[in-house]
Amino acid sequence: MTDTTDGAKPDPRSLPVVIVGAGMAGLVCALTLHDVGQPVCVLEASDGVGGRIRTDPTPDGFLIDRGFQVLLDAYPAARRWVDYDALKTLPFDAGAHIWTGKRLVPLANPLLHPTALVRDVTSSMFGVADKIRLAKLALTAVRSDWQCAADASQTELGAMTAEEALWASGFSREFVDRFARPFWGGITLDPALTQSAGPMLFTLKMFLQGRAVLPAEGVGAMAASLARRLPDGAVRLGSRVDALVYDGQGAVVGIRSGGDVIPAAAVVVAADPPAARELTGIASIPSARDGLDSVTVYLAGSEDPGTGPRLVVNGAGRGVVNHLAPLSSAQPSYARSGMNLLAAVAIGEAAAADDGLIADAARAEVAAMLGQRPAGWRVVALRRVPFSQYAQPPGMYQRLPGNEPGPQGLFLASEATVDSSYNGAILSGEGAARAVLRTLARHGRPAKRGA
Repeated sequence: MTDTTDGAKPDPRSLPVVIVGAGMAGLVCALTLHDVGQPVCVLEASDGVGGRIRTDPTPDGFLIDRGFQVLLDAYPAARRWVDYDALKTLPFDAGAHIWTGKRLVPLANPLLHPTALVRDVTSSMFGVADKIRLAKLALTAVRSDWQCAADASQTELGAMTAEEALWASGFSREFVDRFARPFWGGITLDPALTQSAGPMLFTLKMFLQGRAVLPAEGVGAMAASLARRLPDGAVRLGSRVDALVYDGQGAVVGIRSGGDVIPAAAVVVAADPPAARELTGIASIPSARDGLDSVTVYLAGSEDPGTGPRLVVNGAGRGVVNHLAPLSSAQPSYARSGMNLLAAVAIGEAAAADDGLIADAARAEVAAMLGQRPAGWRVVALRRVPFSQYAQPPGMYQRLPGNEPGPQGLFLASEATVDSSYNGAILSGEGAARAVLRTLARHGRPAKRGA
């Protein structure tokens, strides 16, 4: 949406940079600007910060994230902004259990579990050749200097689909179907593995170099910790932006919110991609049609799931549940004392079913995986996220807009400029802030403490 003003243009040196959206990209952009003395005003339409990275505590003592998420503590961009110790994070184990339809088979990260190497190499789940191929692929990933999935997509393998890259690397159908589809399909929300191989390669590097962790107060604590570093009043919740305001020369000079016009030295749109596309009219931003759906069923029970803090992936090739995360086994604060909390995730075609059907099927399938009674687990919440990520087929990253899409005065801070991850969002937030500072410096408004 757009709006215009023919009134006198205020002196930009007296105005803040207005940031639309208080997700990770918007908060990092705001902090980067604030840290060099640039006033900021962050407008957030919802009742809290974090965008899709939010956590809802329940009255009966559970932490329910808005869709299953983990923090990858090796993400390069996040390491610059997130204090994992302050968040009191605890890790999932470095490995997974693979559900064959009859039993759970363990597969460990040999770099972090060297004593498991003999067991895993001699396991009948995959042949030795597959394990050697995985070790070679892992070595390539670890030696790379990739900072994001978009970087990994620039390689020969990364330019393929994930499935094509696995076939090109010589992996067996058993490895692809039993492990790669549920594991990396769960990360990209595409069990068919038709998305770019970039996210698969980059997350392989991240899992080898770090852990998947959960904060003591839920994943939403990450964004909340950033918001607390901004001045009081810098973030305005419940403030929906209705339109951009343009001057007579077509430059963006502010926003309109609830009937009020807020002038700005610059406007940074950091809303989720569909909202950013609607507000700016930029067609290269992913639309709602590009969104990938996910449904997370949260199950509580008093019986120990018996998996330890290790992800369970469904390698059986059937059922609703793609993967199962024992949340409270990794981070006990997710459940009240004496209880356990699990997250069962449906993606792809399975996520299109009715919520009630998904919840019933998830409870039955989880019980079967754990060798327990369905009656021992109850559904405490179900979270459907229609736009969990945007689709990232090969070539997608080259079609995304940059931080300065035009017109003058408008900037983007969004995963929609890098890749669909919070690491990508942080990188975009940093890039947008740098672009704003360069523009303000050209117009005679340098940062106060050096950029």
